[in-house]
Amino acid sequence: MTFTRWEPYGGPRACFGMDEVGAGIFVGTRSDAEDESLLRDRGVDAVVSLTHDDPDTGSVARVDTPMTDGPQNEYSAFVDAVETVVARREAGQRVLVHCSAGASRSPAVAAAAMTRLTDRGLDEAFEQVLARRPEVDPHDALVRRAVTFVARDRE
Repeated sequence: MTFTRWEPYGGPRACFGMDEVGAGIFVGTRSDAEDESLLRDRGVDAVVSLTHDDPDTGSVARVDTPMTDGPQNEYSAFVDAVETVVARREAGQRVLVHCSAGASRSPAVAAAAMTRLTDRGLDEAFEQVLARRPEVDPHDALVRRAVTFVARDRE
């Protein structure tokens, strides 16, 4: 698979506000995760936090699955994050997946989760994320994690 629109990785970009990139799956920033009124307005039931700090999500449930932006992540950390999103969506919850800037970790996790939830391919899932959140620029290592996840998931 090629992801020509994702190369080269230019580093985290500033993104503003959360975006619904798939049915009930939002991608956003740490600031979005801490804005309880925004979470409520968007109907978000759970926040999947990919940062190493503990954002205050108020009364909205938070699941911490910390990852770094780059190749330092264990594959198991990526899988845990994706499976958390999938489980929450399968339970009918609307989920915000956030990292610091909402540009690299969270879009990669969201796209991989969308492949499991919709049976669409990874290219199509990434294209949908990009269409709904043009600022995204996932690190190449995270794209590779997503490719591996989908390949193993479809075995």
